[in-house]
Amino acid sequence: MFGIEQKVANTAKRAGLLSGGLLLCSVGVGFLTVAGWLALVPVVGMQTTALIVAGTYLGIGLLMIGVGSGDSKKLSHDANAHHASAQPSASTPNGPPIVQAFLYGLQAGSQANQTRH
Repeated sequence: MFGIEQKVANTAKRAGLLSGGLLLCSVGVGFLTVAGWLALVPVVGMQTTALIVAGTYLGIGLLMIGVGSGDSKKLSHDANAHHASAQPSASTPNGPPIVQAFLYGLQAGSQANQTRH
């Protein structure tokens, strides 16, 4: 039981550090946006500065959406190909798909851990 508690504690610590890091990065992006705004307004005017900032955020957002959607399609295609070729075992549980996926991942992790030790 101690191993599970340790894993939960490590995961909580990582989640806390990640959340704190994301919060600090968000604050930093806010300050960078203000600094860029203040630097651009005297050079190109307020309307052009607004277009530049909005276009930058829109471009980065679209890029992130494109990268994210490309990975999910590839991963789901690979998972479907692997799942279709795999033979169901006698220990395959019946139930909602999310429960089946969780138990499949748990079993795969246990087998990987056994082969490592």
